[in-house]
Amino acid sequence: MSAAVLWIYVPFIAGLVLMVFSENKRFTRITSLILTAFLSVVALRIPVNSMIVFNRSSLIFSASSRIFGRSITINRADQSIVAFFYVFAFLWIFGSMFANIYRFFIPITLMSTALVICVIAVQPFIYGIFLVMICAFLFLPMLRDTNRHNENAIFRFLLYQLMGMICLAFSGKLIGTVDINPQDTYLLKRTVILIFTGLTLWLAVFPFFSWIASLMENGCPFVIGFVVSLLQFLSLFILLQFLNDYIWLRTYEPLFRGLRIVGITMLAVGSVMALFQTNLQRMMAFVITAENGVSVLLIGTNSRESINAFLTALFIHSIVWLIWATSVKFISTDYELSLQNMRGLWREHPVVCAALLLAHFTVSGMPLLAGFNLRLDLFSSCFAISEPLGWAAAIASGILISSGIRLMFIFLSPLPEEQEKPRILEERRRYDIIMRRGVLIVLMVLLVMISFFPSIMEIFVSGIRIQYAMIFG
Repeated sequence: MSAAVLWIYVPFIAGLVLMVFSENKRFTRITSLILTAFLSVVALRIPVNSMIVFNRSSLIFSASSRIFGRSITINRADQSIVAFFYVFAFLWIFGSMFANIYRFFIPITLMSTALVICVIAVQPFIYGIFLVMICAFLFLPMLRDTNRHNENAIFRFLLYQLMGMICLAFSGKLIGTVDINPQDTYLLKRTVILIFTGLTLWLAVFPFFSWIASLMENGCPFVIGFVVSLLQFLSLFILLQFLNDYIWLRTYEPLFRGLRIVGITMLAVGSVMALFQTNLQRMMAFVITAENGVSVLLIGTNSRESINAFLTALFIHSIVWLIWATSVKFISTDYELSLQNMRGLWREHPVVCAALLLAHFTVSGMPLLAGFNLRLDLFSSCFAISEPLGWAAAIASGILISSGIRLMFIFLSPLPEEQEKPRILEERRRYDIIMRRGVLIVLMVLLVMISFFPSIMEIFVSGIRIQYAMIFG
C-alpha cells in the first residue's frame, strides 16, 4: 500500500461517502474525528518505506504512487506536515460540533485536507497550483450564505484565485526554460514577476486585499476562517516550494527585496486597517493580512533564523485562526458583529472574549505568548538588513497590538443602563453555552501550552526543515 492511498485517496473518498450521510450529523462527526485522528497518529508513528507485519502476513508501506501520469510522493520528511494537516482538520471538525454550520462542512474538510496533502506530494510541484484552485471551487457550497447574499464577495474571491493561478501556471511554464538558460535576465525577470504577481493575488496584498475583507464580512465566520487559513497556508507553502526547488530563484536578490517591500506593506496596511475597523469579521480579515505580511517579510529577510520562524508561524497562525473563527461564530449566534454591539461583552461571555484577545495578542507578538519569539526573530532579521525596515516592522507590530488593546477596552467598557444589546436569539440552552465555552477553553490551553513549551511545534517543524534543507543552506 502506498502512502498516497492512505493519506489522500482514503480521506477524499470518505468525504464523498459522508456527503451522502451528512444529515446524520453525529455519525459524520464521529467518523471524521476517528479517521483524522488515525491518519495523524499513523503519520507520526509509522515511517513510509517500511514493512508492517501482521502475524504471518506483511505489508510494504511505500512512499510513491502515480495518478494521471504524475508522481505522488510522500517521504518520511513530509510525514510531520501530513500529521499537522490531519490534526488541523481534527481541530476544525471538533470545533464544528458546537457550531451550527453548513452540513457539508465536515465532508468538504476531509476532501480539502486530502487535496492539500496532494499539493505537497505531487511531482513536479507546479501541478499543485491547479489543485489549490480545485480546493477553491470545492469550498463554494460552504461559502454561499443565503442569509447574507454574498455572491459578489464569492465572485471576487474566485476571480483573484483564478488570476493568481493563471500567473503561477505561466511562471511554471517559463521555469523550465530559465533552468536551461539562467543567464537570460529578461526571461528570469518575467518569470519572477509572474510568480510574484500570482502570490500577491492569493495572499491579499495591498491593493488586492478587498476580496478577503468582503468574504469575511459576508459569510459564516467559522467557514470563512477555515477556508482563508487553509488557502493562505498553501500560498505561503508554494512560495517555499519555489525557493527550495530552484537555486537561481534563491540567489536572485531582487526577489527578496520585493518580498521585503510587500511584507512590510502588508504588515503596515493590515495593522492600520485593523485598528480602525468597526466590524469584528473585517478586523479579522486585516489581522490575517498583517500576519501574512509577517510571513512574507520573514522569507524576504532570507536568514536561517527567519525561515525557521516562518515555519513555526505557519502552524501557530493556523491554531490562532481556529480560535478566532470559533469565538466569532459563537458571538454571531447572539449578537450582530459590529464592534459597537460588543461593548460590555465581557460580562456575559468572558471565555469568548478571553479567547478572542488571546488569539489577537498571540499573532500580534505580545510578550509571554507564542508569537513573541517570532516577532523577536523578525525584528532581529529586519534590523540586520536596514534600520528603517526594523523600525517599520516594530511600529506596525505596535499598531497591531494597539488594535487588540482597543478591542479589550470595548469588551470591558460599561453599557448605559438604557442600552440593550440587539440579540439575534433571545434564549439558548445552558448545555450549549457550557459546551461552547469548553471548546474554547481546550483551544486556549493548547495555545498557551505552545507559548510556554515551544518544543511542541518541533514535532511538525523538524520534518519540514529536513525536507527544505536547501533553503536553510
